[in-house]
Amino acid sequence: MTDNSDLELVENCLNGNKKAFDVLVERYHEPMFRTAYGIVKDAELAKDIVQNGFIKSWEKLHTYKSEYKFYSWLYRIMINESLNKERQKKNHDELQNQVVDDNTPYQQMSEAERKSALMHCIDELPPIYKVVIQLRHFEEMSYADISESLELDEKTVKSRLYTARMQLREKFLNR
Repeated sequence: MTDNSDLELVENCLNGNKKAFDVLVERYHEPMFRTAYGIVKDAELAKDIVQNGFIKSWEKLHTYKSEYKFYSWLYRIMINESLNKERQKKNHDELQNQVVDDNTPYQQMSEAERKSALMHCIDELPPIYKVVIQLRHFEEMSYADISESLELDEKTVKSRLYTARMQLREKFLNR
């Protein structure tokens, strides 16, 4: 059954075949986890998000429209779940994420420190920008797929990505 297309699997699910949904979960679990983790930066929370996202997708499977790619529809659910959890998380520990080490000059930072600093800068981005960075640079999605997943015009996706990159550059250089 793993060779079936997403559309066939969805149709099988809607016709009562629960095993078909297991195939979809197995197929998309890892990229959905990476997306959730990329947004919330907490592995346990990302696992919960993915589980809740798959539960919601099962419950809402009848609303899926076959003219769209299934994974784009699923990404939209996972992104919404992630952003909701991120908002809740930020309300609880907003001060914890404000630790900055200004004593280390940029030229002396090791590669690991630069990566950590970049990830911290990404975390500071507004959610609308963080999501496009995550999907484009970490999930390597095309502009068209991001557009479909986020239900935005492709021009809007490109504009948000440009703005996100400029904000990242500014944040990173000001560290």
